[in-house]
Amino acid sequence: MVRALLCLRSHSPWILTLPAMGWYDDVEEAKEARELAGYEMWNKWYRDPQPAGASASGPSQPARVERPESEWDETKWRRSNLREGDTMAKGKAKTTYLLTDKDLLPLEYQKQVNSRGFAGMKMYRKREVERLGWKKYGGPNGLKAAKEDKKNGIKPTSPKKATGTGKTTSSTSAATAAKVGVLGKGKGKAISSGE
Repeated sequence: MVRALLCLRSHSPWILTLPAMGWYDDVEEAKEARELAGYEMWNKWYRDPQPAGASASGPSQPARVERPESEWDETKWRRSNLREGDTMAKGKAKTTYLLTDKDLLPLEYQKQVNSRGFAGMKMYRKREVERLGWKKYGGPNGLKAAKEDKKNGIKPTSPKKATGTGKTTSSTSAATAAKVGVLGKGKGKAISSGE
């Protein structure tokens, strides 16, 4: 290596023949091995560990969000328009298909370098993410309705609230109402009675 550097300083034509020499070829082999190891690392599919309470029989299904537009029979759903090998980032998957981190746990992902050079991105298969969104919201029509509701600011009603009759109040709101009834609505300033 010292000899190669000395030739670089003297601008000798000998440097042009340097890569063809036998003692220099092992550097190319090492470079190819490093590239192959990196390629294998980035093309490996990973899966996040399941929570302790999850069933060992298989991946958990996302919690259903009931809507009138939902169709729960998977045989009636249309085929996906997405290509087989396409991937998408975790954040994009969550916003596009209205999923949570917990919903994405059973899916496999690849690690990818983000724009700052760190291996921080999780890339999921688009078809699997789309299918998961359909399972959560009841097919393509249910997902479309959920997106419209989110765009309009409508939150889905939870099954617990939908089955309850009458207005229920929490203990903290009842306590606050009792204090207002006794003390009245003030501006929070203390008034001394001894003056």
